[in-house]
Amino acid sequence: RMGGIMDALRAEPPEEIAGTKTAGRSDYRESVRTDGGTSSPIALPKSNVLEFRLAGGGKVIVRPSGTEPKIKVYLSARGSSKEESLAEVDKLRTAVPSLLGIQK
Repeated sequence: RMGGIMDALRAEPPEEIAGTKTAGRSDYRESVRTDGGTSSPIALPKSNVLEFRLAGGGKVIVRPSGTEPKIKVYLSARGSSKEESLAEVDKLRTAVPSLLGIQK
């Protein structure tokens, strides 16, 4: 199931997450960074990790656990204050189940 989730995200990367446009993505397994219509290589070891960069500076990073049967999702957001940043992270957290194609 974890492989299916990662394959689906690669096949159809989200154009937006939690109402925020996806500005770019990095696929560390394929060693490719995409920003707009431009692709460039990633000079790091290959890993089954996807990074989605959001307009405004936020990120959603998705990877399967190497030791447990679960997907790990890392969220970051920028705001003009700590409270605004935390509110953005909460918005992203709410969007994770639909991003992964799972039901709560």
